[in-house]
Amino acid sequence: MTVPKIWKGEFRLCTFHMDPAGKAQIMSICNFLQEGASMHAECAGFGFNDMMRRNQVWVLTRLKVNITEYPAWKDNMILETWSRGKEGIFYIRDFNINNDQNKSIIKATSSWAAINLKTRRPGTVKGLEDALYGLKDKKAIEEKVEKLPALKKPEFLRARKIEYTDIDLIYHVNNVKFIELLINSFPIEILSELHIDSLEINYLGEVKLGEEVLIFQERLNENHYLANMVRESDKKEVCRCLFCWKRNN
Repeated sequence: MTVPKIWKGEFRLCTFHMDPAGKAQIMSICNFLQEGASMHAECAGFGFNDMMRRNQVWVLTRLKVNITEYPAWKDNMILETWSRGKEGIFYIRDFNINNDQNKSIIKATSSWAAINLKTRRPGTVKGLEDALYGLKDKKAIEEKVEKLPALKKPEFLRARKIEYTDIDLIYHVNNVKFIELLINSFPIEILSELHIDSLEINYLGEVKLGEEVLIFQERLNENHYLANMVRESDKKEVCRCLFCWKRNN
């Protein structure tokens, strides 16, 4: 089977993808991105089961999503995703989502590490760049996903114990669940009056079933908020996220 340089898939927005305004939740969008990445890796022989046989697992380390327009209930989205090859120890993957009118409405870029399950260290995946065609110059977003600054004046939002529905195939909190836990920590006044124009997240550690996390935020200006999550047991920061909010029409 020929592996496409750019994987394309069509997704339909269902009721369970929606927010109260009838638009796709940011978590639904990020889940579609993750599914597209998984499907492309799968058809090239580097999916979840293939990587497990190599004693490796894909771990998302950074993600940046820019949203021009939120899709609505029953809309169809065309997702495109491609590999941009390797930068240092990380593998770069970009995304574009078009609406029914073939207009680009969402762009994203991400970095991934191939973690060895025994050493817990990132490594090289043999044959990956040949199989997935590193399209180095095709960028969905020009800027790199950089390291986000630390919160200088963190404001405590809430504590949350990790529950069964938060964990994934390897019993860790799924990367989209991190975003969901952060968003659900913001006051209802923000959630009901604003929407996320863009987000950028750094994943810094793992969280497992039964552990408790502490969530903080810092307002940088009218539209930008930094948020982070800290593992309560050892006070290790496990993620850091920059949200750009925009007022609803």
